Amino acid sequence: MRVNEFKDLQEFINEYDFESNIDCEKHIGIEFTYNNNYYRMCCEPLDISEFPLLENGKLGRYDVNIVHWITDTEFEYELIGWYSDMNDLLENCIIENKKFKDIIMDDNTEIIGKD
Repeated sequence: MRVNEFKDLQEFINEYDFESNIDCEKHIGIEFTYNNNYYRMCCEPLDISEFPLLENGKLGRYDVNIVHWITDTEFEYELIGWYSDMNDLLENCIIENKKFKDIIMDDNTEIIGKD
């Protein structure tokens, strides 16, 4: 049974790519579980001076983290990586040996929250 709420990859892109001109509700972060692991992808609107400079010379706009829950209210982030744009995120972020785009569309990926 499919638990993932996204019908297709374009739906995800429309919600999280601020370069997209599609008129829909936009979000800056998403939390999801995959294989009993908790993840967060975020494109916080930080001051541009706070974006890290990536090896390709571009600024990191999207970060992906594993969330380690210590208690019900305490957690720590483990950075998977920073990505310059939506295409970089979808193609180059690897989670559990799979591309982000495959994880975010997997039938068993459960969306926990959006902000």
